[in-house]
Amino acid sequence: MKIFHLPDLGEGLPDAIIREWYIKEGDEVKTDQTIVSMETAKALVDVPAPFDGKIEKLFGQVDDTILTDHPLVGFEGEAEISPKQKSNHTANADAGTVVGNIEISDQVLTESATGVKVTQTNSLYKATPAVRMLAKQLGVNLAQIKHTGNHITAEDVKREAHLFQAPAVAPLNVQFTDQVESLSPVRRAMVMSMTQSHQHIVPVSISDDADIHHWEGKQDVTVRLLRAVQAGCETTPIVNAYFDGQQMVYQTHKKINIGIAVDTPHGLFVPVLKDVASKSNEELRELINRFKKQAREKALPAEDLKGATIMLSNFGTIAGRYANPVIVPPMVSIVGIGSAREKVIAHQGKPAVHRILPISITVDHRLVTGGEAVRLLESVMKELARPKI
Repeated sequence: MKIFHLPDLGEGLPDAIIREWYIKEGDEVKTDQTIVSMETAKALVDVPAPFDGKIEKLFGQVDDTILTDHPLVGFEGEAEISPKQKSNHTANADAGTVVGNIEISDQVLTESATGVKVTQTNSLYKATPAVRMLAKQLGVNLAQIKHTGNHITAEDVKREAHLFQAPAVAPLNVQFTDQVESLSPVRRAMVMSMTQSHQHIVPVSISDDADIHHWEGKQDVTVRLLRAVQAGCETTPIVNAYFDGQQMVYQTHKKINIGIAVDTPHGLFVPVLKDVASKSNEELRELINRFKKQAREKALPAEDLKGATIMLSNFGTIAGRYANPVIVPPMVSIVGIGSAREKVIAHQGKPAVHRILPISITVDHRLVTGGEAVRLLESVMKELARPKI
C-alpha cells in the first residue's frame, strides 16, 4: 500500500481535523483532485491527491484528528523507495512516503499537499515537520544546529534561538476535579501566538481619546478605523514593518496589510485586508462582510489569514475602553479601539458633551521609538477627527 501522510499544511500546528471526505475507499482519483477538507489552526484546507491511483484505505473519519506526517490515505500498490531512501530505511521507517517525510541525510524534503521538493544541503540531519515549522518561525537554520541525538528536537531549535531555558519552577501538575476539554485548533493557535509574542516582543502601550463628535451623516466605523490605521502607517512607515531581533534587521512594507480580529464562538480569527490603500471603501466593506461570514462558518481560506503587516483590534464592539493589545511577531504594531462614549470636555472654554473613541496602541519598543509610537497615535486620532472620508 502506498501511504499518503498528512502534509504540513503551513499552520505551525502538529495536526489537523478531518472535516469532509470527498472520496471513499475504492474510488479512482487523479493527481491534484481534492480528496479531503482538513481544519487547521484557523482555516479549512482542501488537500489534493499527490498522484493518480485507487483508494484502498482512509485513515480516519470526519472529526478525527490526524497528526502531521501520519497516515491519511492508503493507495493500492507498493510504496516506491528511492536508492538513497533505501539506505536510510532501517534508521527511518517513514522514508519513501509521498509527503510528510522526515528530513534525511543531505536532502531536505519540503512537503506540500501535492508532492515533495528536494533541496541539497551540506549537513546530515533529521527533523520532523513540526520541528521544521518551529525553526522557520524562529529563523533558525536547521543545517547549523549541533545535536547529539538521532534527530533534531524542538529543544535543539529553541536552544539555537537562545529561547530554551530550564524551567525555574516546578511544573504546575494541576489536579483537575472533573473531565477536561482539549483545546480546539483555533485556541491552540492562540496559545502558540501568545507564547511567541511573550518570548520575542518588548511591548509598550500608549492610549488616548479621539474626538469623533463632528462626524457627518452615517459612517462605516470599521472602514474609518482602517483608513485611520492606513494614515498612521503612511505618516510613520516604521510601524508597518517586520523585525528580526536575532539578526538585527527590519523591513518596512510598501503595502499596508491590516489584520482584523474577528471574534466568533469558535475563537478569534484574524483575516487580512491586503493593500488597504488600493481599495475603495466599498471594496473594504465587502471584504469585511465576507471575512465575518467565513469566520463564523470556519471557512476562511488559509491565504486570507496570512501576510498581515499591522493589526487592528476593535474590541470596543463588545466592551472596554483601553487595553494593552498584544503584538504577534514579526509585526511591530497593533491598534486597539475601545467602546465609544459621550464625555464632558472643554470646548472653546466651555463644557460640552462630545462623542469620544478610546484608542490603545502597542508597539515593539525594540524597533519602534516612543516618538514614533506617539506619531502613530496622533495620526490615527487626526484621521478619526475628520468629519468624513
